[in-house]
Parts: sequence; C-alpha cells; structure tokens
Amino acid sequence: MSDKHKAYDLALRDKNMYPTIAYGSAGTGKTYGAVRAAYEAMSGKRFQQIIVTRPNVSFAEKSGFLPGNEREKADPWIRPILQTMDAFCPRSLTMKWEQEGKLVFYPLEYIQGMTFDKSFIIVDEAQNITFDQLKVLLTRTGKYSKLVLCGDVAQISPKFQGSGLAQLLKMVAHFDMPVHTIEFTRDDILRSPQCKMWIEKFEDWEGVNV
Repeated sequence: MSDKHKAYDLALRDKNMYPTIAYGSAGTGKTYGAVRAAYEAMSGKRFQQIIVTRPNVSFAEKSGFLPGNEREKADPWIRPILQTMDAFCPRSLTMKWEQEGKLVFYPLEYIQGMTFDKSFIIVDEAQNITFDQLKVLLTRTGKYSKLVLCGDVAQISPKFQGSGLAQLLKMVAHFDMPVHTIEFTRDDILRSPQCKMWIEKFEDWEGVNV
C-alpha cells in the first residue's frame, strides 16, 4: 500500500464527509477502496443506503441490444461493482441489501430530480461523464452523505467525447474547494504485476516517436 492509498483511506472515512475524487491509473484500487469503505460504513450503520451510479457508456464499439427488465439491462454495468464487493461481503448480504433498498444501482440518466440523504454515493467510470452531467449528479447529494468519484481519463470510451472529470478537477482546484482529490499513478498499481507492466509500457509507448 502506497502513501496515496493511505491518503485515500483517510479521505473515504473523513468524519466531515467531504467529497472525494480518486483518479488516475487503472488497477490502483479506486473503486475497490470506495466499495469497501461503503460496505464498512453500512455495516456500522453510519449510512442508510449505498448508491452506485455509472454512465451507460460501453468501451466496445457496439454493445448490442440487452434483453430483460431494467435491472437485467443494467447488469453489465453492475457486475464490476458486485465482483468488487464479493471480496469482502457475502453475496447473500449484497442481495439482501439490494432487496431491502439499502444497495441501489441507478443509471446516470435517472438521477435528475433525486436527492440522496444519509447515503454513501459511489460514481464509477466518472471519466465518461460530461461536465453538465456531473453538475446534475453532484447536486443530488443531500444531508449526511458521502460522495466518491472514481475515474481514469486515460480510459475514456472511444464512443464518448467531452469528459467532464478533468474540468471538474480544475474547478475544485481553482476555488480551493473542500474536496479530497487523490491522483494515482502507475507506481500505485495493486491489481497484478502484469497489469502494472502493461500500463507502464502503454504509457511509455505513447511517448515514443515512431
């Protein structure tokens, strides 16, 4: 665990519940840390709900038609979060929380007009959200809620243009807002030695004159 991970852990458990933005290299545990902190907070009854949202943007050129009801259509975007939660939370508890409305997955397009009180809100794949969408999303935060954004601007979907995450970071810095910002680099990669190798070489290759 690097110093960045220690700072992220502190930010996620901040008693002031300041918003947190974790961004940078893949494989650094941004989503994992957020989901684990949300699980611990819910287990400690600090919040009433875990809210998870992410943009409905595929990295593939074409994802095709998804059959089923609303929940089943959302399954490809929910699956990575559930897989992460499986590392420290029994799937039976995850299903129970979902049935009881304590764990809720919202497509980004359904957020407008809602208010989330006493909630741990995780925004995953935030690099695929426009600045205007972020404006709508961030203003949904109600009383006694913790908001965490996770994203990697190096992995923007080819189907998506106009990422608002970089602009949001500039705005936060310009106004010196009470927001935790944690930038992860390839030195913070935890996923695997192979993951770290590929990211290092892809980044190095982009700087090579060919």
